[in-house]
Amino acid sequence: MVPYHAPCDLGRKSGIFDAPREILQRIPGYTFVEMQQSREHALCCGGGGDLETFDPDLVQQVAAQRVAQAAQVGATVLVSACPQCVRTLAKATRAEKLRIRVMDLTQFVEMAVA
Repeated sequence: MVPYHAPCDLGRKSGIFDAPREILQRIPGYTFVEMQQSREHALCCGGGGDLETFDPDLVQQVAAQRVAQAAQVGATVLVSACPQCVRTLAKATRAEKLRIRVMDLTQFVEMAVA
């Protein structure tokens, strides 16, 4: 199961929701699934706006909530299109001891088609 986490700038700010999902749906051997609170209602990863500099505990709480949503849908890989989201969510999966690999969309496509 592979859900997509829409980055704030790409998703809610720019309105790009479908293209990344269409790519994920076309990759053989993986099943794309939506997480709770997706598209324009998606949670932030917690890593934007240099928040980690000022309130790392809040970042951890927000990111933990988002990776818990990935775990709820049985994610083995969580894909995003933002390096900050990938870093923040990967840190949260380690902290929460979840066996979910967090990858950038391009990294995932490269791995899946190799």
